[in-house]
Amino acid sequence: MSSWLEPVARYVGHGALLTVLLAASTVAVTLVVGVVCGALLTLPSGWIVRAPLIAYVQLWRALPVLVTLFVVFFSLPVLGIHLGSFLAALVGLSLWGSANVAEVVRGAVRSIPIGQSEAAAALGFGWGRRLQYVILPQAMRRMLPPLVGLLVDLIQATTLASLVGVAEILQTGQQSVERLTLSGGDSHAIPIFGGVLLAFFVICYPFTLLARYLEHRLVRRDSRLGGGQRIFRRRAPVTSAAPAAP
Repeated sequence: MSSWLEPVARYVGHGALLTVLLAASTVAVTLVVGVVCGALLTLPSGWIVRAPLIAYVQLWRALPVLVTLFVVFFSLPVLGIHLGSFLAALVGLSLWGSANVAEVVRGAVRSIPIGQSEAAAALGFGWGRRLQYVILPQAMRRMLPPLVGLLVDLIQATTLASLVGVAEILQTGQQSVERLTLSGGDSHAIPIFGGVLLAFFVICYPFTLLARYLEHRLVRRDSRLGGGQRIFRRRAPVTSAAPAAP
């Protein structure tokens, strides 16, 4: 075994673990906050709730991820809020991700015909139950492709966390190449960055497979329901038969 391989593998492996931890934490926070905000944005009334959420979504969606990270890491200490590098990266990525997830959820829910909600309301469903049992099951298939693409973009954006001091996998790989180059030997850039590439593929590709599996399941479930585009179907009014002639 080459003398450079073991220490580089150990160092880059530590960066890979930190990347997985940051990615998993960011995805979890993003999904929870984004879905809740997206659902609240579809409230039929209540501008007091929706106005600040609209401002939140439009603000963080309009900013690049890097700017959001710098705002959290460099600006919050001025206000007396001191966050470590990892936590600042988590907060910055989650702000950007949750705003975009909220917009995806809002758009998918709004794309469902209004008649579905009206039919559920006629059966006595409140807003929460209409959303849970009628609207979201239909909107899920529409939001899956953009949602998975967004989560993959979010995981790839964890590489920007190195700019606020997080030693993630790309940063450790780059530092290893620079250290080997300065030592006077071969940089071994191809195997090192090849390993980084493979690590990101292993992290991101399962999301694509999961989305494909969930989409197929939703399609099969809808087909069992008889086409599935409409949960509630109109029925022709039942009329009593005309009396027979005497």
